[in-house]
Amino acid sequence: MPTLTVKVIARASKCETIPQADGSFKVKLTRPALEGKANEQLREVLADYFHISKGKVHITSGERSHLKIVKIEDE
Repeated sequence: MPTLTVKVIARASKCETIPQADGSFKVKLTRPALEGKANEQLREVLADYFHISKGKVHITSGERSHLKIVKIEDE
């Protein structure tokens, strides 16, 4: 399973996934970081970006932080 470091920016004006030079990602989300809404949208946005199902995206660390570790399941 590939592991990604993701910096999340909640309540942005639009959703956007931006690869960084160091191999991490910056992801802008429109939903607020309340009641897991931003985490749910993060899983949706990353699944769309990698063309996989949302069930294959797992937040393993940083549930309540802007900096998250995300694992992507292999096929």
